[in-house]
Amino acid sequence: MSLLRNIFTVLALSSLITSCGNPAPYSAEFFSDKLSDGIDGPQLSVIPAGAGIAGEEYTSSIGYHGPQRSIKNNTVFTITRAEVTFAQYDKFANATNRKLPDDRGWGRGDMPVINVSWMDATAYAKWLTEQTNQYYRLPSETEWEYAARAGTKTIYWWGNEYIQSKEHCDRDIGGCKAGTEAAQPWISGRYNANPYSLYDVTSNVAEWVMDCDDEKNRANDTTPVKTGDCEYRIIKGGDYSSRAHNTRLSARHGFSVDDKSPSLGFRLVREMH
Repeated sequence: MSLLRNIFTVLALSSLITSCGNPAPYSAEFFSDKLSDGIDGPQLSVIPAGAGIAGEEYTSSIGYHGPQRSIKNNTVFTITRAEVTFAQYDKFANATNRKLPDDRGWGRGDMPVINVSWMDATAYAKWLTEQTNQYYRLPSETEWEYAARAGTKTIYWWGNEYIQSKEHCDRDIGGCKAGTEAAQPWISGRYNANPYSLYDVTSNVAEWVMDCDDEKNRANDTTPVKTGDCEYRIIKGGDYSSRAHNTRLSARHGFSVDDKSPSLGFRLVREMH
């Protein structure tokens, strides 16, 4: 199926979501851009336009998740199905003579890249833009939530109750899916994908987004917040060490743009034209 036909498909589906107020049946479509050497870039999932929610009237140990608000996504966009991997990031780092991030001995290749700052993530997006002649960037917070919720309006994309090993393992609860007990990241795809076929939106590693850390202002569309303390940026999504309540899709926290963590990586938006 051609990319143009894919776009028409998701536009039709998004109109159903908007008119009915509930998620319409969705058949996820994927593609990859070619890098300058002919190698495929990260796999992308097409996200339809439509309406949704962001935020939640909930406060946890990492802060206030609200306010809950209606949001509108007016344009089709694409987002990487999984978090950017070491293999993908290392290719960029080697090409630009950057220091390779530390994998803590957990492995590289298809493992999600960790120990990368917000500045590192935006530099990789700029390089990928140059390689493909397509515009890559970090998602805004509302884009991230819109794609992670996948047409739903619940706390998790599957409902309002946490389900152990659905997409995350809370080791304090126990009964983890076999092979996920170790307190470290894993290759994407070990758990279920959401209805937009995105992996690990509540787990694996947390993810950088574009927005500045502003405790007062939140976006009602998919534009990033550019007010507040822009030396700190928002991270979204649970990680392998998170307690269940901190994997809520509304969860948010501010990190310095220079911070690096073994539980923090990123995924990218590729804009459609």
